[in-house]
Amino acid sequence: MAQKVYFDESGYTGNNLLHPRQELFAYASVATDDDEAREFVESLIRRYSVQNGELKGKNLIKYNRGRKAIDEIFIRFGDRLKVSVSNKKFALACKFHEYIFEPCYSDINSLFYGLGFHHFIANYLYMEFVARGAGAEEIFHEFEALMRLKREGELESVFSTSVHPENSPILTQIREFAQYRAEDIRAEMAAFSGLGVGKWILDLTKTSLYTLLANWGEEHEQLTALCDHSDPLRQDQTLFQAMIDRRVRVYSDAFGERHPITFNLSGPVQFCDSKMIHGIQLADAIAAAAVYVLSGADDDYARRWREPIGRNGHYGSILPDGDALDLGRIEVQRNAVLLTELHQRARQGVSLIEGMPEYAAMITELLRRRPMFGPGVMAEF
Repeated sequence: MAQKVYFDESGYTGNNLLHPRQELFAYASVATDDDEAREFVESLIRRYSVQNGELKGKNLIKYNRGRKAIDEIFIRFGDRLKVSVSNKKFALACKFHEYIFEPCYSDINSLFYGLGFHHFIANYLYMEFVARGAGAEEIFHEFEALMRLKREGELESVFSTSVHPENSPILTQIREFAQYRAEDIRAEMAAFSGLGVGKWILDLTKTSLYTLLANWGEEHEQLTALCDHSDPLRQDQTLFQAMIDRRVRVYSDAFGERHPITFNLSGPVQFCDSKMIHGIQLADAIAAAAVYVLSGADDDYARRWREPIGRNGHYGSILPDGDALDLGRIEVQRNAVLLTELHQRARQGVSLIEGMPEYAAMITELLRRRPMFGPGVMAEF
């Protein structure tokens, strides 16, 4: 029999990843069944006098009594919970690499991913943004508008509002690289527009659901997915339909780790009314708790929830990593050099990929012999 897994989110802002008051997005899941979920939720509603007869995480998290009810969910379901949590600004920085840099060297993208270049670019952009580095906020807003409005014709001048005399050298290289390689980026945008990706291209819901299902598939032979209503998920079910009765498991070894990329669904993803489906209410509460904890809450409940969220909240999570900017690491020094080389090649209009594997190997060896910086130096380009 297929295992039912219930899903819901907290912090949803769709394609708007720069929402000023909602910086985190969490997509949570609970493996249970209708009877257990109903009995447990009705018990919580009765004992904690929950209004309107429905668990709503955004309301529960505001009060001590509601947080106590969520605490019981953590205790009861334990490792039957999985969560994906994303910092939206950092997720947008990751999308920047995916749609601005990766199309320009797609023929050897495994080289750059293997070197962690994507982490370097995303973390640097995020660091500049949160530190309010000159021009960084403008780059983020222009990139989001570019992806949402599909203004391919403006690529040569995109990010022009980010030009500032105090731009860091790295930020300048990133902006100019995008402008020099406008044709590659335009071709990529035309390709995904033709696939009907539509207005939800920056939304995190589909990726979160897919990753969670892939990891649930490691524990259960077959899954039934029940989700709260979601416009991004409803728009295109192609990926999930391909997993119906998919019994052969496939894994990816990208980035040096083994990840499941297939799972076996019993049927199409089901979209349900959370008022009627109690398992979705449980997922909603856990998603709200994850956002609460990662937003910096420090009460007794938040401190207690950090451990289970840390243990069960890494599935497809997109969170910044300061190590990616630690110039004491050879890997970071190499990525800074690679960006300079890519920028120079783009400016000269020559191949970005010819001889690049050999160049990366040479730089790695040179830096091992003579590092540019000592341990503990963070990027302040």
